[in-house]
Amino acid sequence: MMRRLEQSHDNIIGYSLSGEVSGDEYTQMASELRDEIAKHGTIRVLFRLQDLALSSFFTAMDERMSFVRKNSDDVERIAVITDDTVTQLLSKAAEAGPVDIQTFSSDDESTAWAWLE
Repeated sequence: MMRRLEQSHDNIIGYSLSGEVSGDEYTQMASELRDEIAKHGTIRVLFRLQDLALSSFFTAMDERMSFVRKNSDDVERIAVITDDTVTQLLSKAAEAGPVDIQTFSSDDESTAWAWLE
């Protein structure tokens, strides 16, 4: 399941991803993010990953990296919130990419939002 977070504002957009996330949901999210880029020029994104099914996790990583590669000039920062050790390690590996990515635990979600500001 994917849902846009209420804390989203201006060019800072947050999503919660949990359980199984469908391809249609990823397509919707990418479309929304492209709309926000068109509206604001650049965006900062927060992904809260909770109990994401393994198949959805790999799809999320692939979709996220694909979107970032195509829009690297338009995505300033990405905050990934997760308590899963494997997800943290894979997210940290992505930190070497073209966009500033930071990984936070769920206890540090307020810090993640502040970092995006």
